[in-house]
Amino acid sequence: MKKIYVLTLSITFALFGCKESDSNSNQEEVKDNQVEVIDDHTSETALDWDGTYKGFLPCASCPGILTKVKLNKDKTFEKSDLYLENKDGQINDKGTFSFDKNGRNITLKYKDGFSEMYAVGENRLTMLDKDGEKITSEFAKMFELAKVSNDFEFSNTPIKGLVTFGHEVHTFEPCGTSKIYWISNRANSELAKAYNKKLGSQSTPYTPLMAELIVKKSDKAPDGFAKQYDGVIEVIEVKSVEHIAPENYCD
Repeated sequence: MKKIYVLTLSITFALFGCKESDSNSNQEEVKDNQVEVIDDHTSETALDWDGTYKGFLPCASCPGILTKVKLNKDKTFEKSDLYLENKDGQINDKGTFSFDKNGRNITLKYKDGFSEMYAVGENRLTMLDKDGEKITSEFAKMFELAKVSNDFEFSNTPIKGLVTFGHEVHTFEPCGTSKIYWISNRANSELAKAYNKKLGSQSTPYTPLMAELIVKKSDKAPDGFAKQYDGVIEVIEVKSVEHIAPENYCD
């Protein structure tokens, strides 16, 4: 916690009795007292840090890592990493976290003993190096995760997000939100064709692609796989479907 020390001037009158002497008078004793003022405006106390953060992180052996971190009020977290074009590249984990003594950085502690650090900013998590320092290379901005909303508003304008197709999964995750929607009209749809064409012969299952779509919301599914998602949508028009890259990711 940041401490600011302010020096204040205190004047004390020393009156030790009445002395009939021309040489004696009331004396002023001046003391410098140190007053401690606590500044508790840290990331932990001043920011709404709980919520979901998402980003596209660099990867040494793959095109990138789609990362999602959810921080809960009780100091637990859930984290998912999807290593693109990497078979069995989906890693889901959870654990606890704590703020450092300055209330600015957090350490995620996994059940297997592994840990990693992030700086907590306004609607932002920034991955730190193993020494808890910010990465200062030209790619520093690529190590940031942006906080996303828990709400989403549908409109008639194109929406950008991640589309994922598979044998049992067909979902759309709009940018800027934690919501994931089930796609109802997947079979033989324009989107499915565009998705399969862009994916080509790649064998990695459930690979997300960036898509720009016009959609409309349908009624929430009462049962089946769709029930576990935040809602059901119907794709009206496909504007584009592309492989995910730093230059076309949500931001």
